[in-house]
Amino acid sequence: MRSRSPSDAPSQAREDGARGGTATLFRHEVLAARQAQWLGTVLLTPRLSHRVFTLAGALAAAAIVALLFLGHFTRTARVNGWLVPQLGVVRVFAPRPGVVTALQAQEGQAVRQGQPLLTLSDELQSATLGGVQAEVARQQAQRRESLLAEHEQQERLLAQQQRALAERVAALRGELQQSEREIAVLQARRAIALRNEKLHREQFKEGFISEMRLQLVEAERLEQDARLGALERGRLALERERMTAEAELADLPLKTQKELALIERNLAQLGQERVEAEARREIVMPAPQDGTVTSIQAVRGAAATTAVPLLAIVPAGSRLEAHLYGPSRAVGFVRPGQTVRLRYQAYPYQRFGHHEGVIESVSRSAVSPAELPPQLAGVADQGDTATAPGAREPIYRITVRLARQDVQAYGQSFALQPGMTLQADVLLERRPLYQWVLDPLYAVTGKLP
Repeated sequence: MRSRSPSDAPSQAREDGARGGTATLFRHEVLAARQAQWLGTVLLTPRLSHRVFTLAGALAAAAIVALLFLGHFTRTARVNGWLVPQLGVVRVFAPRPGVVTALQAQEGQAVRQGQPLLTLSDELQSATLGGVQAEVARQQAQRRESLLAEHEQQERLLAQQQRALAERVAALRGELQQSEREIAVLQARRAIALRNEKLHREQFKEGFISEMRLQLVEAERLEQDARLGALERGRLALERERMTAEAELADLPLKTQKELALIERNLAQLGQERVEAEARREIVMPAPQDGTVTSIQAVRGAAATTAVPLLAIVPAGSRLEAHLYGPSRAVGFVRPGQTVRLRYQAYPYQRFGHHEGVIESVSRSAVSPAELPPQLAGVADQGDTATAPGAREPIYRITVRLARQDVQAYGQSFALQPGMTLQADVLLERRPLYQWVLDPLYAVTGKLP
């Protein structure tokens, strides 16, 4: 049996109208609308693939939304630097050009302050005398021996003169004592002579003795006076001589000390000349402080200049830290406490991975690369074009505390060495992805996410 389509309805209605007269089953508006759809209504049957594609699209949209809200992106700044000890590196330079004659220190050796490191010499050779400085040192040694002998002779002479003067003073004192005893005796005799003269004068007045007898008594008294005067003069002379001898005895050490001081000054001057001559001949370079010897550039028999360090000393107890150098565009958001991923050029990160550190400080003022030492300027100029400072661009120093002082490689521990260059990624901030997408909007509104 053939089914009818909706397009057959008008013709059927016309046929029915023709047969039935004025009565119709459909309104004229419906019949007119049906005449334009001669194919009828299209009905699509749902398929399984359509549902699968719809579900996949919904899951993808949900995944994108979840990624935007749950995913994070870390912004980093790449800078360059190298490893330095916290207490710095002590570089030992030659005080003047010379030749390294001995090398007492070895790479990695622990030394104490004052311990000899190496010996320099600038000895000149003469065709007739051989080593000039050696000949000068020999003559200075002879002069020193002569001055020492003279000093000893002066000391012996001082002792002899002191003994002689002391004996002379003692003798003069003895003579003075004897003179005083004689004067005392003579004074007693004079007193007797005076009494005798007085008695004879009284007897002369009474007429018991003659005038001649009185004159004899007076002459005896005058003789006693003369002898007493002579003894007094002798005592005064002895006193003056004693005082002179005592003064000479007191002045003798000062005079001798002056002469000895002159000899000692000559010895000191000679010693200084000898030290200078020995210094010109050989210089022993001592360790300026306790530490570990590293970067030995001195070679025995090679020339040494004042411009190139002979070796370096890492102070004892000093830990390594990283000094990073970057331009202002790379350190704008860098602050202490941020984590840093380090890549040592001596240990490629593709094989040995990254190493961690924490920022301790950031310099408050920038410096020009030209102000840095040559090795630092070379480190600061390395790196990619995004963050490496240019030749004229100021840079900032970032100090990083290392998490480890060694690197694990091939099952062994390798200690990090001062001067190793490195690259570092500073982890500036970690934010959800949707905030990065909305960053332009935040920038326009001026609000923080």
